[in-house]
Amino acid sequence: MQRFAACLVLLLILMTANVSGAVAGPATDTLSRSVDRIIALLADPAYKDTGTRPGMRAKLIAAIAEIFDMKELSRRALGPEWNKFTPEQQERFVTAFGTLLENTYLDKIESYTDEKVQYLKEQDLGDGKAEVATTVVGNGKEIPIAYRLVDRSGWKVYDVIIEGVSLVQNYRSQFGQILMRESPEALIAKISAKRS
Repeated sequence: MQRFAACLVLLLILMTANVSGAVAGPATDTLSRSVDRIIALLADPAYKDTGTRPGMRAKLIAAIAEIFDMKELSRRALGPEWNKFTPEQQERFVTAFGTLLENTYLDKIESYTDEKVQYLKEQDLGDGKAEVATTVVGNGKEIPIAYRLVDRSGWKVYDVIIEGVSLVQNYRSQFGQILMRESPEALIAKISAKRS
């Protein structure tokens, strides 16, 4: 689990890309543009300045949020249990889960070093979905990471598979165990308590 979390940090950062024209497609192009924005923010001297850091951090959070479709990621993380939530509970779950992920990984994202991402190929999954296969290279290691994206007025990530382990499946297992014993409201309360 700790290795999964460490790899997730790498995926959220997305680092510096080497995109070949032969493998680039619309999902890869969108992902690489997001990378550029995140790298520029992390490299900006204002990010290191304590006076301007809060504003820069807010920009970083917004740039990361642009990459992910939190509603789709949340829906998939709950799986069939999503339909047991009222629309209002679904909305609160999406917000709580997004904040949990932000609080869990933001400090690690800010510790970005010089890892590189090589974009290997983009595969059309049908129904407006694509998978972008990458390899993260750094510290003498190569870690395969695949991003699954959906095109809803722009490409957004809804799952990440790190060394064969899906972010969505990982959380679905955890949430499913809780929902076997407790209500949707209890799950939202647990996530909200963890994020503060």
